[in-house]
Amino acid sequence: MSSRTVASDFAIPLAVAAAGALGALGAADPVALLVWISIWSAAAGAICGATSVRHVALAAVPPAAWMGIAAVVDGSSARDLPSPAWAALAWSGLYAAGFGVGRLARGRTFAVAGVLFLLASLLALLPILPGTLGAPLPPPVEARLLDLAPATLVVECAGVDWMRHPAIYDAAGTADIDPSLRLPYRGSLAGPIAFVVGCLLAAAGEGIARARSKAGTNERWRSTSTSAPSPRT
Repeated sequence: MSSRTVASDFAIPLAVAAAGALGALGAADPVALLVWISIWSAAAGAICGATSVRHVALAAVPPAAWMGIAAVVDGSSARDLPSPAWAALAWSGLYAAGFGVGRLARGRTFAVAGVLFLLASLLALLPILPGTLGAPLPPPVEARLLDLAPATLVVECAGVDWMRHPAIYDAAGTADIDPSLRLPYRGSLAGPIAFVVGCLLAAAGEGIARARSKAGTNERWRSTSTSAPSPRT
């Protein structure tokens, strides 16, 4: 293994983990940190997957580091997260899903990561943007948009009453979303499901990437064998 490979294997996960800590800047609000991590997770996984961070222990550094950061921010804030462990499973699942996508995106690392980051940002903004600019969308639409947002998943897995949080309460018109339209994610259920699904996607991406690599190696070998001159008899 070359020194360049070793350096990248360590540097990339650490840089990705550090970027996740940006949500802890400023007021150091644990909910704001969770929202940022939910937006960054899949893109972070894609970067690590596409840049060939091969060792599982190193690939797992970012979501593990965010657990420590969340614990520090939660402990130093007056706002308490009731169940941060379930939120950690949720963002680890998002990260793993992005990792699987990244394994299939060799050569397009930052393009794919950028798309995942913009998609997560858009899904976080869609429930609140109409209400911020004018009036919220109809409650059934708002309910589905909240369901689709990674921010909703991670924050609610942490036990936060997201639909009553000041950041979205008025902008998303959540007072009009009754339980028949939407119930919060249960961390004890949604967190493990997100983690398992993410891991399955990561495994699928890894398997397809290895199959492609093996097929490419075999094709090059056949091409070399065919083009080699036949020995004289």
